[in-house]
Amino acid sequence: MQNTKQTDLANKRKAWIGDARALIPLLFIWGAEWMFSAIMDFAIYWRDLDWLKQAAFITAVVASLIQLWSLRKDFRKNDSAERSGWGHPALLLLPGVMLIAAIALLEAIGAVGPLFSPVLRAFILAIGFVQVGLLLGRPMIYLGLWMFALTALMGVWYLGYSAVILEGMGGISLIAGGYMLRVWGR
Repeated sequence: MQNTKQTDLANKRKAWIGDARALIPLLFIWGAEWMFSAIMDFAIYWRDLDWLKQAAFITAVVASLIQLWSLRKDFRKNDSAERSGWGHPALLLLPGVMLIAAIALLEAIGAVGPLFSPVLRAFILAIGFVQVGLLLGRPMIYLGLWMFALTALMGVWYLGYSAVILEGMGGISLIAGGYMLRVWGR
């Protein structure tokens, strides 16, 4: 009986990884955007490059929408939603979109200061890694715990540098997460 449950869980994990692989380009797109934003935060001390950060963000949003549009076509063909029980994989992004909208609202009304918004985004990323890691594997959990610890450290002792460090490390973490999914799906 125990062996049957382990086999069933292993098969579900493979199905979840198969569905999550479709989201790998999004992890790479946003990882690159976070790293580019960190570089611009560092370079902003010498030149006003805020417009370049906004252009990179808009480019990442457009690239994400294009990727989601192509996912819609692929999942109609494969009908893999029935296989894993997740529903459409784009629904996995719904909590993340809701969190991003909540952060944007908090920043717009002034509830989150400019020094704390990178910390808040990094905490949400860390929690997301842990949540996804519960389904896909321990390395994602470890990545989330590492990001959580780094965010706590930056928030307590190095708040002024948090935008550069947390965006850069968050971008690297997103790309590492995409790479893990790519390797696991082989």
